[in-house]
Parts: sequence; C-alpha cells; structure tokens
Amino acid sequence: MIGSGFGYSYINKRIEMGFDIMQTILGQKLNLVSIGLSSKVIWLSVMRKQTLKTFILDMIKQDQLFDKGVDEDGDVIGTYSEFTEKISPEKVAGTHYTLKDTGDFFDSFYIDVFPTYFEINANPIKTDQDGDTENLFYKYGEGIMGLTDESMEKLSREILRLYQIEVRRFLKI
Repeated sequence: MIGSGFGYSYINKRIEMGFDIMQTILGQKLNLVSIGLSSKVIWLSVMRKQTLKTFILDMIKQDQLFDKGVDEDGDVIGTYSEFTEKISPEKVAGTHYTLKDTGDFFDSFYIDVFPTYFEINANPIKTDQDGDTENLFYKYGEGIMGLTDESMEKLSREILRLYQIEVRRFLKI
C-alpha cells in the first residue's frame, strides 16, 4: 500500500517466505526436538536405565516380599507355623514368608520394557532339597511380583524425576 501522511511516503509490503522452514537447518533441529521429546522416546530412555530397573525390583524383593511379606494388594502371603520354626529355626513362627529361601526366585526377577509399558517377570518354579517342584505363582498368585499402591507411588515419583532429568539433558538446560 502506498500512502502519505505528514509529508512522508511509506510502503507496506507483505513478505512471504518462498521456502519451507522445515527444510532448513532450523527445521531439522525443530524436528529433532519434537522426536526427542516424544513421550515414547523419553519413556524408553528412562525405563531402560538399569538403575530404575534395580529400583523397581528392590521395591518388590526387599520392601514388599522380604521386609513385609506382601503381594501387590498388600496382603500378607503367609506366616510361618511353629512346626516350620522347629525344622527351620531361622523361620520364626508368626513371621511372614519372604520367598527368599534359596534366593533362586529373587535372582530370577527381570524387567522387559516396551514402548508404552513394562513387565516384571520371574521364574516361579521352586525345587526343594528332595527334588520336588512347586510353582510359586500357583501357590501364592502372580501378585507376588507386582507393585503395591505404595510402591507405585514411589515409582511414579522416581519416573517423574528421571523424566525431568532426561528432558533437561536433551534440551541441554
């Protein structure tokens, strides 16, 4: 538009870009940020950390099973009888099961990570000194390797903390 005012001429011109910004270096950087900050990418990065996997498994094995003897619902799995105490004095009558007799069950725990979830797995087959086997999942339920509400809250806080670190690392802030 050409016009005048107060003795001055001026021209207003609309400027259109003749290129696609996404085809520039800036566009490539913007694309990397959008890919890098996608929730799936951050999820996988955070969940694949061995420290987080250890954190999760320690909550189940130590906090829930060993310390409290509870399944994912917070229910006590069972308690030792007086007869059990007589044949195994380290198992005090009235105290909760730990499921750590030989350590094989605890040692078999592992975590598989997928794009939108993770699975906690373990080998539930226990062999006694006589060679007899039993399936701990059949006996106590698969909930023995799940997370209680309290553990889920702890895990949520830890994942949020790690997400924040990962985003800051990616953005270099």
